[in-house]
Amino acid sequence: MRGILLLLIGGAFALAQPSGDAGKKLPIPDKAAQAKALALVLDIFKDDMNAAATPEAKTKLALTLLQQGKDSRDDAANRYVLYREARELAARAGDANMTMTAVEEMTRAFAVNPLELKAAALAAVADNVASAESGKNLVDLVMPLIAEALDADNYDAAFAFGKVAAVAARKSKVLALVTAVQKRNEEIEAVHKGFARLQAYVDRLKKDPKDGEANLELGKYFALYKGRWDRGLPLLAMGNDPALKALAAKDVSDPKGAKDQLALADGWWDLAATNKDPAQLQLQRRAMHWYEQALAGLAGLSRTKALRRIDTVSARLAGSSVSEGPAGPVGELKKFDGHTDEIKSVALSHDGRYAVSGSHDQTVRIWDLTSGKEERVLRGHTKQVWSVAFLPNNRQVLSVSWDASARLWDIKTGNELKRYSHRLDVNGLAVHRDGNTFLTGSDDHNVYLWNVSSAEEIRKFPGHTNFVYCVAFAPDGRHIVSGGSDKSVRVFELSTSIQVKQFDGHTHAVTNVAVTPDSRYILSSGDNVIHMWDMASGKEFRKFEGHAGLVTGMALSLDGRRLLTGGDDKTIRLWDVATGKELHKFQGHGDNVTCVAFSHDGRKAISGSTDRTVRLWGLPAR
Repeated sequence: MRGILLLLIGGAFALAQPSGDAGKKLPIPDKAAQAKALALVLDIFKDDMNAAATPEAKTKLALTLLQQGKDSRDDAANRYVLYREARELAARAGDANMTMTAVEEMTRAFAVNPLELKAAALAAVADNVASAESGKNLVDLVMPLIAEALDADNYDAAFAFGKVAAVAARKSKVLALVTAVQKRNEEIEAVHKGFARLQAYVDRLKKDPKDGEANLELGKYFALYKGRWDRGLPLLAMGNDPALKALAAKDVSDPKGAKDQLALADGWWDLAATNKDPAQLQLQRRAMHWYEQALAGLAGLSRTKALRRIDTVSARLAGSSVSEGPAGPVGELKKFDGHTDEIKSVALSHDGRYAVSGSHDQTVRIWDLTSGKEERVLRGHTKQVWSVAFLPNNRQVLSVSWDASARLWDIKTGNELKRYSHRLDVNGLAVHRDGNTFLTGSDDHNVYLWNVSSAEEIRKFPGHTNFVYCVAFAPDGRHIVSGGSDKSVRVFELSTSIQVKQFDGHTHAVTNVAVTPDSRYILSSGDNVIHMWDMASGKEFRKFEGHAGLVTGMALSLDGRRLLTGGDDKTIRLWDVATGKELHKFQGHGDNVTCVAFSHDGRKAISGSTDRTVRLWGLPAR
């Protein structure tokens, strides 16, 4: 037990270090070398820097300097200064994505602290953000970094990110966003206060692993302040708080029956009522975990109570109020006509204003959801378009095609902004939540990670033995998932390209993959059932059965609670992920449903079909 406790404690107090193998990274050049390199850079680019008066010109020059830095592999000082100047130019342009690209290149090459560098760079971006939309996008980019800093116990970085988020939120002019950021900063302060007084308890546990007070305080820190229940529960179970000790002991025992799971969930929920945030929210999240485990065995008022409490926590996590009903009618809301061939992929913009579709007719089409009209046709691909996705900024979309390219488009102008060339046909596409990178799956059996801004390949993931049809990022930020015509689902480490898991069991090609928000489960489609795999055990956890043909379209809601599928039986089906039960069946397409997608608020869905139509659907309330 002593070894386990020390492992739990020691792992949590490792401060943020530069990512990757620090031994292979270059040291930061000394001041004299940097000054010499800067003089050379200014000698070559001084006129360009003076002429770069607009944000667009600054971003363009930043990209040039970034490329020059990559090419300067034989001179570390030149490389470092070029990356630094690119970062500063992009920050002055208010371009968060380009700034982050420069930071990532610097952290990849040099022994710097990634979190601190990102915090300083994004602070400069925040000072130069000019539009409300850019402010909102910057908040979306920074909030996950706050979580990353807190997870690493790097509170200086967390506070710095919090200040960036506060500035950006004010510039967004969205009151709800300002309030959400203020609350997040209060949570940072509360967690920091909890952390500062822990060292004494760490020392006490080293001397006596059964010290009740030390176990309690460290357990509360991990579980109630940081949400690390895997580390906190064993400590709370040995603590000297009777209520927490009893609940933690039951939790550690991993009850299997719905009655016991419900009782445990109720216990955590009741305890949450006696606490204030952030402890209250973490206790409610633990209750939500057990309510979801119990759902399959609940009925009547017990099920209703569990669902309502799950909704309450989901709404809190999303920073919104709990909805009492559907946003509108359930069923088909609009039909979009215009494509001249089978539709292969659909997506909805994050703000809910637009849809995008890609088709065998070689076009990408933008649809205005309010008017129901075609907003724009994006032409340029020379073969079938197999996947499309919006970037978080709602202004740009990515598409991939059998013409061996991925392309970035501006939906307002219709212009192609960037092209990402592959050796063979491209089938799958997934955009990271920060909008800086994306994945593609290709006929050359590989998955590729790309930088959106620089249009450069970051990493290749080999392993599949045939065409790769689908890709997804895991929310844990450490893994990616892919599937293809070799009938396998594979999991790779994002930072190393190493395959860490493989799931076999499909009888047909895998056409879609998705990962639950806690990164515990993978969902995959392609057969006439949907498979749900347990990441830890490597075994199949559940099947979703009901379609009368192959399931070719699949999407997971943002909160991970509902699954949407479409298939050869011309139907779209909505499922409860916690129970595997079908919630609703939608009919209307005249042929196979090839693709589906959720709106970000989970209230609507969109689908595409071989009948050449795109359709918008209203979903039932939870």
